[in-house]
Amino acid sequence: MAEKRVTDYDTIADDYDARYGLYEYAGVRETLLGFLGGPAPLAILEVGCGTGHWLAEVHAKASAERHLLAGVDPSAPMLARARLAAPAARLVRARAEDLPWQGGAFDRIFCVNALHHFADRARFFEEARRLLKPGGGLLTIGKDPHVDQDSWWVYDYFTETREIDKARYARVRTLRGEMAHAGFAWADSMQADHLEAVRSLADAQRSGMIAPSFTSQLTVLSSDEFNQGLERLRAADAAAGGELQLVTDFKLYATVGWV
Repeated sequence: MAEKRVTDYDTIADDYDARYGLYEYAGVRETLLGFLGGPAPLAILEVGCGTGHWLAEVHAKASAERHLLAGVDPSAPMLARARLAAPAARLVRARAEDLPWQGGAFDRIFCVNALHHFADRARFFEEARRLLKPGGGLLTIGKDPHVDQDSWWVYDYFTETREIDKARYARVRTLRGEMAHAGFAWADSMQADHLEAVRSLADAQRSGMIAPSFTSQLTVLSSDEFNQGLERLRAADAAAGGELQLVTDFKLYATVGWV
């Protein structure tokens, strides 16, 4: 098993949102808004809010009079962008394992493609449980590379990334067990989204996909590892007569815990 590597989001904040122009994330959006839905006033927290993309999505669907919306992230440059994307949200620089609110402050807590970056998942689940009101819920959305069913050009050509991801991501059944251990009364998992795309290498290069900032799987690679991946791409493209197609075909899973 590879060591768990850490992404430096301070260095990629300016380019992070490029992914939202390439994939729709419709399933993530539907799952998130369904989890947050309800007629009662809600206090909502996103942990690992990054550039504020999902906070802005939530605010667009929520009534400002009925909802308290907050976000937390350890990266100051990411929060600077979040303040532009979601000016109505209360943003705080902090770590997931030490959330600066009193117990029972929120009805819903969520994190999208962020859980694998947290240093101590069990501690985060304890913190989330502490902050949730009775009847409240926690939603996490992310990959599960342990199922070995994903077909993704990143794994194919930057070959270290698959094992790196297995060290960073937990199986969804593990997440359910950790939530139960943290005191959640009930937890469940389901598929949230299925990302599918085929792009030529030339198109991927034009759109900024072939860069460390495109996805954390590439960001955590050493310069040598990244350059070796580039060489594999160039060799495969030459073998394909300059018409190499890059395939993205993987699922994102939601795990929900209720108090």
